[in-house]
Amino acid sequence: MRKCIGDLVVEGYSSHTLKLNRMTKIAEYDVAEYIQQQIKFFQEDKQEFAVSILWDEERDVKDITDKEIEDHFYNDYYIGEECYESLRNDLDAEFIEHIGKDVYVEGSNMGWRNQSGHKSFTLNETIDMFKQIVPECDLTYSMEKVKDKEYEVRIAHHDSPMGEMYNIKIK
Repeated sequence: MRKCIGDLVVEGYSSHTLKLNRMTKIAEYDVAEYIQQQIKFFQEDKQEFAVSILWDEERDVKDITDKEIEDHFYNDYYIGEECYESLRNDLDAEFIEHIGKDVYVEGSNMGWRNQSGHKSFTLNETIDMFKQIVPECDLTYSMEKVKDKEYEVRIAHHDSPMGEMYNIKIK
């Protein structure tokens, strides 16, 4: 029996024994969450907002409002691309050493019919860990490392709002 609780995996070997494994977040693509993280970061460091975002070192940070920061990120046309670049960088850091290796994916609760299935592919680019399994639609994607060369991914979208689950193994 296996159950995820936050970032913990609970595996039961008998009714009296439980083993806890801490899973590590590897990558995430969630534009709404990314926007919230950016807003929170820059509201806490308005000087950084003035310099990095506004390119205005002379601006008095007392004049920068939380609303201005929110408006900036809510209206940023390229924020989705920035989130995607962040995902690419995270996948590069984890999977660059696995280029050319075979990847096996098992999926469950896929689509509106909650289907199961599997596929194999060769990892040609690190972004394949995203592109090879996601549907072409607005979605959220979260990958966690279970153990060496084994990962779990949750993808949520309009046909599966509670999330599809994927177990990925690199051979």
